[in-house]
Amino acid sequence: MDKERLLSWMLLKRRKPPKPIAPGLYPYLHEEDGAITRFHLRVEPDGQGMLLANAAAAARLNPTGVVMVKELLDGEPPDDVLNDVLSRYKGASRETVTADLQRVRGLLSSLTSPDDNYPIINFNEIKVNIFESQLLAPLEASVPLAEPEKIVPILDKLWDVGIPHVTFLAPEQADAAQMIRAIERAEDLGLIAGVRGRATDLHQDGLLANLAQAGVDHVTVLYAAADAEVHDALCGIGDHALLADLYAAIETNEVCPVAEIPLVESTLDILRETLNRLLDVGVHNFSFFAIVAPQGMGNEERAGALTAQAMPQTAAWVEEIAHQADVRFIWQPPVQRDPRLTLAEQVRQGPRCSGDAAVRIETNGDVIPPRGPYLKAGNLLADPWLMIWGNQAFVRYRERVAAPTRCTDCPGLVICEADCPREQSGWAQGVGGALA
Repeated sequence: MDKERLLSWMLLKRRKPPKPIAPGLYPYLHEEDGAITRFHLRVEPDGQGMLLANAAAAARLNPTGVVMVKELLDGEPPDDVLNDVLSRYKGASRETVTADLQRVRGLLSSLTSPDDNYPIINFNEIKVNIFESQLLAPLEASVPLAEPEKIVPILDKLWDVGIPHVTFLAPEQADAAQMIRAIERAEDLGLIAGVRGRATDLHQDGLLANLAQAGVDHVTVLYAAADAEVHDALCGIGDHALLADLYAAIETNEVCPVAEIPLVESTLDILRETLNRLLDVGVHNFSFFAIVAPQGMGNEERAGALTAQAMPQTAAWVEEIAHQADVRFIWQPPVQRDPRLTLAEQVRQGPRCSGDAAVRIETNGDVIPPRGPYLKAGNLLADPWLMIWGNQAFVRYRERVAAPTRCTDCPGLVICEADCPREQSGWAQGVGGALA
């Protein structure tokens, strides 16, 4: 055999190094025992990952777990997955990798049938600083509803940068056709999608059935209080009367219902009754947002907003009630009281976005962090995502999140994982939701 042919033979026989898994978002439909689960595997630039199941459960993965999960979801036989991992990670014993693979298969099985389709993601549940620079992007985007020519490019970019979940913020007198089209586009892309608004704006003939047909995963309804007078004073006259029918339509169409509860003085007084009423109609997912007045604001301007100094005690009481009721809940960043608006206007406006794992995207593409001043970090439609993610607006927020916020005053509170609730610098200040 001449030298040239020998070299050619050697090159053909040489094993190529395994191809690394490219960062990005990978959607899967997985069937097990007749149950279909929609998985989203997000691979970060450093090889780590996040696995979401039906938007209701999340698991953090190291690089080895990412490889195992992706290949199993791709349909590769377990033996092939084992051999591939051994070829990627030299020095790992077969026994160790076999045990790890068994754990990953158990994880997939346990996530196959989560309870519902609403992501309950507080910092203490994912055990990771989600704003580390290595992470690809937030887990969710809250986007005010708009016409398709504005919404479609935003949804396409969300998919491109790896944000797997979008919630559309319905304004007053929401356009049903726009809402349905937005959900359809999100579903076409493979995004988890929900809508959020008042009962008055979502209680339209056939809307829930059409949203369900389009593929909506959850419907979040502003629910201030079980007491109609308290609720309507904040959410609009007649809104409370529509709630029961709206939640019934959500259940009929097999969509996950969520209650978004504003925390102000009048709603706190009857919070336990409110949770019990919602449990009676089949709602088990809750999001809380507090409207808080900074120190020194007078009672007239405060107008029933909570006080900063009382926030730890208030949060502890809210979490105690939620745990006693055995409900799933998420804390949204506190909203700073704006005396230029009535308290009712601020309640209807809502929080800036759906939590600390989220980001707000305006209809022109502007990207706004969940906490702190209303500062533009860049434009999703015009700027590279890495530039947006590295913007000073996010840097400031990451510094707040990374700083120790727990203290002996309120140990163990979920709300304290992101920031101390009485610290004004950690509140959402400025423009909030799109309900007003």
